[in-house]
Amino acid sequence: MKKLVALMAVVLATTMAFGNGKGEEPTVVSAQAQTPAVILPADAADHAWVFAKNPASVKGTVRFWIPFKGPAGMNAMIAEFNKYYPNVTVELTPFNNNTDGNLGVNTALMAGDIDVLASFGLNATYNRWVNNMFIPLDDLMRKEGIDLVENWGTDKYRYKDTTYSFPCGGLSYYIVINKKAWDEAGLGAIPTEWTWDEYLDVCRKMTKKDASGNTTVYGGTDYHSINYWSFVGAQVYGRNPYYGDDGLSRFGDPIMKKGMEIRYQADNVEKIWFPLSKYRSDNIQTQMVYMAGQSASAITPNMIRFIRDKENYPIDWVNYFAPWPVMEKGQTNYMAGVSPYSHVGISVNSSKKDWEAIWAFTKFYATYGSRYLIVAGHQSTWKYTDTSDLVDLVFGSEENAKQLIDVDSFQRVVVNYKNPAFYEDIITAYPDVNKAATTYTMDIAHDQCSIDEGMARMQADADAAIKLELSKKSK
Repeated sequence: MKKLVALMAVVLATTMAFGNGKGEEPTVVSAQAQTPAVILPADAADHAWVFAKNPASVKGTVRFWIPFKGPAGMNAMIAEFNKYYPNVTVELTPFNNNTDGNLGVNTALMAGDIDVLASFGLNATYNRWVNNMFIPLDDLMRKEGIDLVENWGTDKYRYKDTTYSFPCGGLSYYIVINKKAWDEAGLGAIPTEWTWDEYLDVCRKMTKKDASGNTTVYGGTDYHSINYWSFVGAQVYGRNPYYGDDGLSRFGDPIMKKGMEIRYQADNVEKIWFPLSKYRSDNIQTQMVYMAGQSASAITPNMIRFIRDKENYPIDWVNYFAPWPVMEKGQTNYMAGVSPYSHVGISVNSSKKDWEAIWAFTKFYATYGSRYLIVAGHQSTWKYTDTSDLVDLVFGSEENAKQLIDVDSFQRVVVNYKNPAFYEDIITAYPDVNKAATTYTMDIAHDQCSIDEGMARMQADADAAIKLELSKKSK
C-alpha cells in the first residue's frame, strides 16, 4: 500500500495538462524496483500478445513523446502500465502538434532521444514512414500474431506494404453547444440529427451584432484547422476526404465545393462563424473562442479536454453535444463515429538495451492504454477498449460531469463507438495533396481567389503530385 501511495504521489505531482510547443524536460512516472505479484486485466488472456510472459521481470526506461502532459490522462495511463510492469520507468515528454513542434520531434527522433512516439495526424505520420523514422513492425506482428484489422479495424495505414505504426488513436467530430446561448435564442430541443442548412440557421439565430453590424458573438465556428471543410466528403462517402475512387483528388467533386462554400459563406459573407483567416493570423484556437463565449457553438474534435479544465476555462453554462451535420436528410453520417487520427511507432534510433521495455509499453499504449486519450479529448481505436466508465474517467464522476455537460448527449455523440466512421485507404503523395488543400483554402479565405478558381488550382496541383508519385512507382 505504501508503494501504491508513493506512485500516486508521483502521478499527482504534474500540474499542467498539455504541451507548450517544444519537447520539454520529461516527467518521470515509474514504480520503484519491486517484484509484487502482477494481476493482469480480466480479459488479458483474450489478448495474450499484449503482455510479456512475466511482466515484473521486464526492466528498463522508455522515453515516450506525445502532445499531452501528465494530467491529460497520461499520468494515469502510465500508472496503470506500471501496475503490470513495476520495474519499467516511463519518461513522458509532451510536444506541441504543430509545424514547429513536429520539426522538433523529427530532430529528436534522428538524435536518438525518443523511444516511442505518438504521432498525430496522417500528414506528419506519413512523412515519418517515408523517411524511415520508425522501425518496421511486420516481423514482430507475425511472430506474436498481431492482426491490424482485428485490433484496430483497418490495415490501410501502411507504406509500401510495410507497417510502421499502430493506428491506435482516433477522433470523434461533433458540434458543442452553449446551452445558455441556445435557450436565449429560443431554439428548443438540441437535435439528435440535422443538416448543414439547419445548423447554419441556428448559427444565424445565435449570432449577436452591435448597432454598426459588427459581430459580437458568433453563432458558430468551424474548427481552427485549415482543411476541416473537406470532411463533408468523408461524411458523404465514408472514406478518403482528399481522394476519389479513381485515386486522383476529390477536389473537383461538387460535394467538396459545397463544403468550401459553407465555410466561406458563414465566415466571410454572413459572418456568423468566427473566421478562419483570424484563427490563422492571430494564432488562436477554437477552444479559446468557444470557452470565452465568443461563439455559441463550435465544430470540434476535442472540446471536452478544455471543458473539464475549470481552472483555465471557467464557464457559467452547460455544454450539449450534437452530431456532425449531413448534406441531406437520410444520409449515413460517416462523421458520427471515431475515425483514426494518431499512430504509435518505435524510433529506429530507440534504445537497444531497453528494447523489451519499449516493446511492452508500445503494445500496452496501443491497446489498454489508449483509452486514456479520452481525457485529452481524443479517443481509442482499439476495438476492445472498455468504454463503460468514460464519463468518470474524464470528469471524475457523473455528478461532476453534470455541472459541465449533458451526459446523455455526450454518450450519444462524443463516445458512441458503434456509430459509422470514415477511413482513409489512399495516401498517394499525401503531404503534397494536403499542401495543395491548405494553400488554396487560405487563398479563398483571404479573398485572393474565388472558390471556383481556388478549387480548380487545388485539384490541378494535387492531381499532378499524385500522378508523379504513381509514375515513380510504375518504374
